[in-house]
Amino acid sequence: MGMDIDALKAFLAITETGSFTAAGQKVGRTQSAVSQQIKKLETEIGRPVFDRGSGVVRLTQEGRRLLGPAREVLNAHNRALEAFALTSGGGRVALGMSEFFLEPVLSRLLPEIRNAAPDIELSLWTEATPQLIGGIRDSGLDLALLVGDTPGMPEAVPLFVRDAVWIGPETVDLQQMDPLPVILWGEGSDYARTIQGALERAGRRYRVAMTTKSFGAMLAAARAGIGIAAGLAENVEAGLRVLGPEAGMPHIRTLKVSLARRPEARSKAVREVERLIMGLFADGTG
Repeated sequence: MGMDIDALKAFLAITETGSFTAAGQKVGRTQSAVSQQIKKLETEIGRPVFDRGSGVVRLTQEGRRLLGPAREVLNAHNRALEAFALTSGGGRVALGMSEFFLEPVLSRLLPEIRNAAPDIELSLWTEATPQLIGGIRDSGLDLALLVGDTPGMPEAVPLFVRDAVWIGPETVDLQQMDPLPVILWGEGSDYARTIQGALERAGRRYRVAMTTKSFGAMLAAARAGIGIAAGLAENVEAGLRVLGPEAGMPHIRTLKVSLARRPEARSKAVREVERLIMGLFADGTG
């Protein structure tokens, strides 16, 4: 009988948390996926490992017998992974982040990778936080910088905070218009809700002048005077300017950024990039 490692992880997570839902959050899987893993484990054993009848999840006699061996198997599995990580050179690392942070993060991270680990192959994803969380869960991503809330990612480590800024054309005072024309990147996203929420809390009338899934297109439209966008100060290119309180623009909530790693991603390359990122932003600022 060969027990599935992920099923054993789910089993131990449930024993530690007392809940299928909490266990799913701990291992980065849905409650349904955890249930399927436990069913698979029980099929292999031929007996139930949890008693769910009383409304409280409790170990059965077989579950208690499995507890010690399950821990031994996972400890051995982790030791094997660590041994491989210590002996492997180079490697590929899939890193994800929002387009917001390409400039402030990559301008500092890439030189560090070049100096400390030049043989690492970096695969970069630029997506919104929900898609990045999906990438971590589905094993497509090794590391991800997540903006705002990180549901299902309890092990995400706070990295830094940044204030978003309003960005408008250099030569046109769009901020004087009523309603204010705005450009939304990722309609329906957390970013878009943040921008609209800032305007609504300030009682500022606005109209959506353009929506786009391209961050570059949003900045190009702002430069052309289509509307006002929002980003970071580093996103302000030639032909654009920051619009602050002196221009009558309201404060946008602070963006909190955290770093998540897929639990199974333990190679030397992943650990090295994770270490470099944590070191670069140890002061809590991006």
